[in-house]
Amino acid sequence: MRHTRHLTATGAMLALALTATACGGSGGGSGSSGGTIEIGQIASLTGNFTPLGQNDKLGAALAVQQINAAGGVLGKKLHITVKNDESDPQQAITGFNNLVSGGAVAFVGTPVSNAALAVEPLAKQRQVPYVSTAAVDQQVQPPSPYVYMTPLTAGVVSEQLLKYFKASGMTKMAVAYDTQNAFAKTGWEDMKAKAAQYGIDFVDAETFTTTQTNFTSVLQHVRGSGAKGLMVWATGAPAVILAKQFAAAGMGGMKLVYSHAEASSLFTEPVGAAGEGIILASSLAVIGGELPTSGVKTATLKMAEPFQKANGSYPPGFAFDGYNAVQLIAAAIKKAGSTDPKKIATALDTMTLQTTVGTYRYTSGDHAGLGVDQVAIDTIKSGHIVPTDWTAVQLKASLTP
Repeated sequence: MRHTRHLTATGAMLALALTATACGGSGGGSGSSGGTIEIGQIASLTGNFTPLGQNDKLGAALAVQQINAAGGVLGKKLHITVKNDESDPQQAITGFNNLVSGGAVAFVGTPVSNAALAVEPLAKQRQVPYVSTAAVDQQVQPPSPYVYMTPLTAGVVSEQLLKYFKASGMTKMAVAYDTQNAFAKTGWEDMKAKAAQYGIDFVDAETFTTTQTNFTSVLQHVRGSGAKGLMVWATGAPAVILAKQFAAAGMGGMKLVYSHAEASSLFTEPVGAAGEGIILASSLAVIGGELPTSGVKTATLKMAEPFQKANGSYPPGFAFDGYNAVQLIAAAIKKAGSTDPKKIATALDTMTLQTTVGTYRYTSGDHAGLGVDQVAIDTIKSGHIVPTDWTAVQLKASLTP
């Protein structure tokens, strides 16, 4: 299956298709009284991270729709109420408190790392399960009561990328990372700590800021470093700008590498032809149509096919994150046999669930739930994200029907 990835960041068609059945909105919650179970969601519907938040919302809404169509949970329908954090940590705090007061028994969290870290202590304080869609490791390392996450951690992505560098002979690398982005800083720290274990030498480390638009000096330093590749840790606009400038700079065959933050049409569409040949990590769901026949592929297509039919594009990773968060919450409510938030959290602490990205295995000591083997290393070909030959061989051996 070849994915169609035409970007529609606001997802207007899917939003209209799902609003009525998923009951997603911005009004007050209905708790778990009567025939509904109230789930809260904090999403970045405006601000710098709007495409992430919009797709989180669409993915969560689709999960609610599918669960309700199958009979709901404990004989009740799910109802999801969404609050806009405006890509701002303070607004995420306000939204969380409002939703708890409105009766939410569990949360789908913001995709913005800095906002997620602001909400994390509140979930513990208010004792309400919070399944974050942000990828920053600190929210679950060490495990914090009531706080879980759906994206791959930067740590497991770092390790899989290092394995790929070693296998590909890319033993001398440079790095550039956003010093204002908690996710980017964590990714680099994790990668730096594990590099020697895989025989990788980072010969140059460059920094930039979230608002930077000129990477000339960064690329000049990297070009003269002798590195075989440039690893970039970033999210949003800087990733696109740097990729375009890298392509125009004549880097002598050097490889450009990104993390899973760029593994969607939200990156491939704006980067255009400059993206050709870029290496990037991703969840398995991002390459769902390319996966061998397996439980992961079946779960992915159950989500991706209706999303694409309604929305005109293959879902980005952020949509899968929102979708999986609802699936995990629903499974925990069912396992607990209760809508009591404490019992839901207890159920999550022993949750094993097959999803679009592989099998989550939450324990009291692991609130991330995904391992290195659930990270794909991909490349961009003609605007499409496809697995590298290295990943294709691994997946053929590891995935079973």
